[in-house]
Amino acid sequence: ESFHPVMDNNYRAVVFTFIVLILVTLLFWPGPGVNPNNKVSYLDLRAAMCKEYSPAYPSAGGAGCSPVCQTDPSGKQLTSSVGAVFMNATHKWPLDFIRNMHRAGNMLNKYGVVSSLNTERKIYLHVAFDYYCCYTVEEILKIGKFLDNYHWTPLEIWFDRLVCAIDRPGNMVSIVLMADSKSQSKLLEAALKCEQDLEKHTGIHKHIPHTELQGFHMTLATVNQSLFPVLTAIDEINKAIPPGTWSSIHPVILYKPVCTKCQKAVKSLHTIKK
Repeated sequence: ESFHPVMDNNYRAVVFTFIVLILVTLLFWPGPGVNPNNKVSYLDLRAAMCKEYSPAYPSAGGAGCSPVCQTDPSGKQLTSSVGAVFMNATHKWPLDFIRNMHRAGNMLNKYGVVSSLNTERKIYLHVAFDYYCCYTVEEILKIGKFLDNYHWTPLEIWFDRLVCAIDRPGNMVSIVLMADSKSQSKLLEAALKCEQDLEKHTGIHKHIPHTELQGFHMTLATVNQSLFPVLTAIDEINKAIPPGTWSSIHPVILYKPVCTKCQKAVKSLHTIKK
């Protein structure tokens, strides 16, 4: 057989060039779910990934609750978790605040597919007051009754900036608007007093004190960070809507949190008794 070193070298050069082109395409291909008008490379996505873990991680007991709740040998749930939330249905958020939340949601949409956006969901915008992790049905009924009858003093709060939080395994990340430091202190004081009063009046000890939970916030969205440049989007929004300007005219006033799962447990009990 004859050997042609020039042809052999040309063949190798062609193969090498082809491989390089494939690698470059893979690195800079925006991928499914990424807005093609806002090209984001794989390297950009890696650099913009959220690295902040929520204290609730891995949320094995439900939203806000890190531990796994108890089940019996057959898998039946023996304990479950509930939350007390300041709901949109019982609150009137300031108009400029609503506008800014929608503006932030629209800015997120520029970067790709948003898995869930609370400005577009039925649950809408809300602030979680506290989480009660892994209690029996009887205990949840007592917690619900206590919360319904508890004396609440309205709290005026202000919001600071968006941050990200990893609260469960996988690629899903929450984008949340944090209350500012003064508001955090107010809400924490109210939550700790409520915990003490709960134990005093019902004998139920709170398994996870609020000092070990995520700071007070309003969730804006959930995204898949393998497809979405989380930190890049957050940084742009925080520049466009600086701390202290989310509701620049009127504060957000929180009146009374609602435990919807507690209310459902009460209704279920009444249905069984009938």
